[in-house]
Amino acid sequence: MKRDYVAIANKYINDVLTGKVPACLYVKQACKRQFNDLKRKRWPYHFDDDKACRVCKFIELLKHVKGPLAGENIKLEPWQIFILTTCFGWVDKNGFRRFQQVYIEVSRGNGKSALSSGIALYMLCADGEKGADVYSFATTRDQAAIVFNDAQSMARSNPELKAAFGLSVLAKSLVVLGTNSKFLAKSADASTLDGLNTHCGIIDELHAHKTREIYEVVKTSIGKRSQPLLWCITTAGFILDGVCMEVRQFVVKILTGTVKEESQFGIIYTIDEGDDWRSDEALIKANPNWNVSV
Repeated sequence: MKRDYVAIANKYINDVLTGKVPACLYVKQACKRQFNDLKRKRWPYHFDDDKACRVCKFIELLKHVKGPLAGENIKLEPWQIFILTTCFGWVDKNGFRRFQQVYIEVSRGNGKSALSSGIALYMLCADGEKGADVYSFATTRDQAAIVFNDAQSMARSNPELKAAFGLSVLAKSLVVLGTNSKFLAKSADASTLDGLNTHCGIIDELHAHKTREIYEVVKTSIGKRSQPLLWCITTAGFILDGVCMEVRQFVVKILTGTVKEESQFGIIYTIDEGDDWRSDEALIKANPNWNVSV
């Protein structure tokens, strides 16, 4: 059954802003930002419904590779559809994406790795980029391989995907020869991260990064691309003076309106100050996949 992803995203915005869906201040601000942007006139961007929906359609053709849903097609939840349509729907007059940097903070168990793997495959195969270099980055090889391995399994179990894009699934890489594109896992303990020309960089668990090294390397490496994507998704962590906290604080300033940065998207699923963390309402705020995977 065909789904109207933009309508689902707009309903999610309305449900958050009216209180039908319990949400923290930061989620409300992210929804309000999109709500206001859709009303804006005379600015460099417009919302392209087709591009907003295309990424959602692509990901829902992929299959879960872990847990009780393994083998079944992914079904995106409204909060995920809101993020995807917002991040991919806004383009400039040349059709290039507005959002080049994405920060998503959400609790464990909400399907963040599967979503990131879907993004990586989309950016590799279906984004229309020649020589699309896609990487998953992390502090260790094992962590960097999580998103890559899920994407590899998704591709391996999907003959239609491989046939449609000429996708080859290799032991340590995914390759589309027709566009000279590749997807690899990279880590801080690799021999070098210099010389990258990144189209899409997935940084998993940004909170675990003690230094800015990987983040800055990736951020610099996307500069040669017309519509790159630095996709950071993380749970909360204990390193309060690291790059994750810096990015988080920057996102909070954008959401509150004290800083204007049109190329950065951010959303933080957490509880509000004063909430009883043991209550269902507080837990739902921090777990948008409540009663689905949580």
